Amino acid sequence: MREARKTVTSLFIDVVGSTELAERLDPEPLRELLDRYFAACVSAIGEHGGAVEKFIGDAVMAVFGASATREDDAVRAVRAAAGALDALHALDADVTASHGVRLEARCGLCTGEVMVITAPDGDFRVVGDAVNTASRLQGAARPGEILIGEQTAAVVRGHVGIEPVPPVRLKGKAVAVPAWRVTGPVPDEDGGPGTPGAPLVGRDGELGELRHSLRRVTDRGQVCLVTVLGVPGIGKTRLVGEFLGTLADGAAVVMRGRCSAYGRGITYAPLADMLREGWSELTGPDRLDSEAGPRAIRTLEAVMTAGDPAGVEEISWAVRHLLEELGGERPVIMVWDDLHRAEETLLDLIDDIATWLVDVPVLLLCVARTELLETRPAWGGGKPCVSTLELGPLTPEESARLVGELAARAEVQSHASRDAHERIAAECDGNPLFAELMLDLFAGTASGLTGTASGLTGAASGTRIPPTVHALLGARLDQLPDDERELVEMAAVIGRDFSGDTLRAMAGDEGADVSVPDVVTRLIRRRIIQRVDRGSLRFRQSLLRDTAYARTPKTHRRRRHLFLARGLRRDGEDRLAFACHVEAACHLQRDLLPGDARLPDLAPHAADVLIGEGERALRRKDLPAAAALLERGRGLLAAGDPRRLAVALHVCDAWLGMWDADRCLAVLAAEESADGADRRTRVTCAIQRSVVALRLGLRPPEAIQADADRLAAELRDEADDDLSWCRYHQLQAYLHLAGERAAADASLRRALARARAMRDRYEEDRLLCAVCEVAKWTPGHLGGGLELCAALSARFAANRALLVPVLVTEAYLTALAGRVDDARRTLGTARDHAGDLHLDLADAAVLEMSGVVESLAGAHDRAETLFRRAAAALRAAPRAPDADAAEAAAARELFHQGRTGEAAAALDRLVRRAAGPSLRTRITTASLRGRIASAYGRHDEAVAAVTEARELSGPVDDPRLAGEALFDAAVVLRAAGLPGESADAARRAAGRYAAKGAALLAARVERWIDGGA
Repeated sequence: MREARKTVTSLFIDVVGSTELAERLDPEPLRELLDRYFAACVSAIGEHGGAVEKFIGDAVMAVFGASATREDDAVRAVRAAAGALDALHALDADVTASHGVRLEARCGLCTGEVMVITAPDGDFRVVGDAVNTASRLQGAARPGEILIGEQTAAVVRGHVGIEPVPPVRLKGKAVAVPAWRVTGPVPDEDGGPGTPGAPLVGRDGELGELRHSLRRVTDRGQVCLVTVLGVPGIGKTRLVGEFLGTLADGAAVVMRGRCSAYGRGITYAPLADMLREGWSELTGPDRLDSEAGPRAIRTLEAVMTAGDPAGVEEISWAVRHLLEELGGERPVIMVWDDLHRAEETLLDLIDDIATWLVDVPVLLLCVARTELLETRPAWGGGKPCVSTLELGPLTPEESARLVGELAARAEVQSHASRDAHERIAAECDGNPLFAELMLDLFAGTASGLTGTASGLTGAASGTRIPPTVHALLGARLDQLPDDERELVEMAAVIGRDFSGDTLRAMAGDEGADVSVPDVVTRLIRRRIIQRVDRGSLRFRQSLLRDTAYARTPKTHRRRRHLFLARGLRRDGEDRLAFACHVEAACHLQRDLLPGDARLPDLAPHAADVLIGEGERALRRKDLPAAAALLERGRGLLAAGDPRRLAVALHVCDAWLGMWDADRCLAVLAAEESADGADRRTRVTCAIQRSVVALRLGLRPPEAIQADADRLAAELRDEADDDLSWCRYHQLQAYLHLAGERAAADASLRRALARARAMRDRYEEDRLLCAVCEVAKWTPGHLGGGLELCAALSARFAANRALLVPVLVTEAYLTALAGRVDDARRTLGTARDHAGDLHLDLADAAVLEMSGVVESLAGAHDRAETLFRRAAAALRAAPRAPDADAAEAAAARELFHQGRTGEAAAALDRLVRRAAGPSLRTRITTASLRGRIASAYGRHDEAVAAVTEARELSGPVDDPRLAGEALFDAAVVLRAAGLPGESADAARRAAGRYAAKGAALLAARVERWIDGGA
């Protein structure tokens, strides 16, 4: 017995009212009636390439794609259903007249993954949800109606008329199932997926070769056979369409026909299409008027109408005769689409034309997949004018250009990120159709389809494979002999790149009776795989590998992943690959045994690897990778493993760094509800939830402080719970940051002590960075902060992502001390690091601090520009509160340049836009409002504004922020005629600066007190 996972389309047809029929008819006419009904169904199913699996009472169950996958299985199934209903409609008229009863039926179809179990004699059975869903859809259909499921609709779109119906409640389904009604008519010819006007990219050379072949035909008056080869979707038809579209009107007679995959009388169907399209022109009064003309006409008419058959030699002669007549006036282009589907007789006809037609300008343009050369290896050989163009994949640059143009045409730019476009371009294997379908699936523009069930997840990348692509690649795999397909499935588990040695080891472990070198050679010839270097092999198409992986039974995949993992661990090679294979095996085991919580014995080791890689990514600020790796590692930890909670917090940190509140909260909720979650887990998650709410502005600080007080009470009896206390102290630090910087520093240092007790290097490093950043604003002398910066610069020398905030702090403190040029150099280093690592937020922090340093240096024009750039970067992050603070600083720099009106306008814009500004922004804007009012002589207004700023900054212990508010008040009070209050405010500002060691600012205030500007 052979087992295989396949995507098939199940079809159920059932008689409506069969009980009533049995009651009204005698058993003998009833049997005759049902026999005719079954015969009509079986005939329609067989005509379209399906297989009847069984009869269930009056119902017929058929499967399309069980024995061999075809790219159009779903289309065939819908056409078979329509054909069966048409036949039954005719039968109904007969039965109504003879027996006085109605014979009606209804159909349901569903496409999906199933297990196909095939016996040696060819009998098969199919198991899977798609079968049950098709049966339920049939039961929900009305008489004479065809209902199809979502994935079927995704595949047949463009081939069959469909319309959505309200989601159907089906027995046994927890939620309503999306469904579509087939509206018909059902076209006989499939048009192929894709947008007809899709851009042609990267084919200039091939287009030039086609034009050269036509010139040769025209100039020399000879027949030329040109074959355009390529894998499905590579752009063969699009290339030929572009070539034909550039021809001048009347430059050539163009005849076009497509070979069908199945049907009656298909041998000469493409030729019949060519003749029907232009029969009146081809047989006009001046055509075929030679003595042999009437005979040729009769022969060709028989081909068109499927009349009395003529011999193949007679047909060949008639076609040559026609071409001789047509070619006497202008060149003839005969386009044979999908020639790989052609019958041998049609291939012989084309070969005959190319061989025996002489001195006639005819371009035989054949479009085919590479399978043509498997059936006709010598295709085109021995002809005087013959060429073959094999279209290869687009380059990465060409793929990116194509995806960009497709996205622009589909107008998905606004909701499709650049990263998604880049991913599609990278993963479409340079195949234009695949790129188009992947973009369509991503954008969700599939004619009302939701897209949620219309894609198969790729094995390696997580990319969703559109069902049409999956069907195309599945059909190609099913054409392989058993030994080749088995080896492809083994290789797919290894990865896109693999070695012959690994393949031989796996085949040997399974006792497979296969010659690996021989099969590899055949697969290379078939262009399934390619040699990369000595001993190394690669799938030519990553999506083909993903499709082969998905079609392999999960039990086989699990076994092979574990085989590979044990080998990698034994050899000490590629720890991440080892972890990935174990992870895949664990997921497969959960799918196969959902009630069994046990994991393979290698799972803890793989978890260590993934978590370790995730922690490293987190430390280097690669937040998306960190979240993914840590989550994957956490998934391999058993329920109740003490590491789960810490890892969950680190995952939350990664999402918090990306300002994704929903994912932060989802991680915490999942950990709280997990098996084995205890009271400590719930408390820790509650603390972290408050951190998220505070950092992202989800709740007011007052409410979060109340939660913090409650959580502190719960922690009183948990003195040894280092993790909870560590996060609690961090929460308190964030609450203090608005104004009480010394208290924030103390809380961070308490959190740091807990991190050291846990020996958690990640927590320790991030807390050291936080202590360093807070050192900018604490009232303590800057000397201690500079010493900390020096120590951390050495600690983080190999981790520039952590080094950047340290350098920013160092630059600020250095500038306060009066060494502005040194500060500029330090910021230059930080800017280089942030740029090299693409750290957008760090780059914004460098810009903002550069503005501060230039302001301290008196370069207010440069400072204004830098603050504006920082504000734009922060708003894009999005960090609106920080962006507001930077814009307030930019407005302040306008004022210092003497551009008072512009400063006032900028301040008004900010006040109107800012929602819930931070305390820092409120202090800055109030002070600036006072300075502007004072400059315009509105002294009462000015004094009120700076008084507000002083009151706001009263509890603030940030020396520079509080000092600026005091100094602004001093300037305004002096101008308002209040010298005593002015002097007091100025002396207090100078004292704040001096205590910090901010010599530059302290000296500036002292000069002002002494009467300077």
